[in-house]
Amino acid sequence: MRVTRTVRDFQNALLVLLENNSFDHLTVDQICKEALLHRSSFYRYFNDKYDLLEQTLKAQINRIADSGDSEEDIMKQLIIYIDEHRNVIRHLAASNSRSSIYSEMLQILTQIFLERSEQSSKDAIIQALQESDNPELLAYTLSGSILGAFKWWQTKNYDVPVEDMIHYARQTVRILSDDDRPILKSSK
Repeated sequence: MRVTRTVRDFQNALLVLLENNSFDHLTVDQICKEALLHRSSFYRYFNDKYDLLEQTLKAQINRIADSGDSEEDIMKQLIIYIDEHRNVIRHLAASNSRSSIYSEMLQILTQIFLERSEQSSKDAIIQALQESDNPELLAYTLSGSILGAFKWWQTKNYDVPVEDMIHYARQTVRILSDDDRPILKSSK
């Protein structure tokens, strides 16, 4: 879907509101007011606030993924993004009415891995996906690991420095893609 200015305005409004509000407590009216747009415009593009959230998460993660040359770069950008948007992440994680936010993020990350595995790449993770007997399972496993690390970081109140998280992510990629450790390698 081509992102229109209206869609982008709604997505930006959601992100602004999530800086200070739990997703559960946000209403479509609040989002429309922040975006300076009418409810009819909202429902022209979204089924509900969950649809807006899904499209916003997908757009943000894709923007981050497109900004890096390798999976290590993407992880670094994702860690920096989370660090810079701690309140948004906290307010999303505090959501009780839909535990599917984690599932949605898992699905989005998995899809990005799978899409990138269809392209030629020298990246070790992408090559492992290309060589895997079950790339979809591997992509889900990698995505779950990433989200698990971010959840752990949040439980530590982000007291672990960004540089340490980036180091850990790079170390993990090296361990998972090391030829002497067949964790990600195909059993072919």
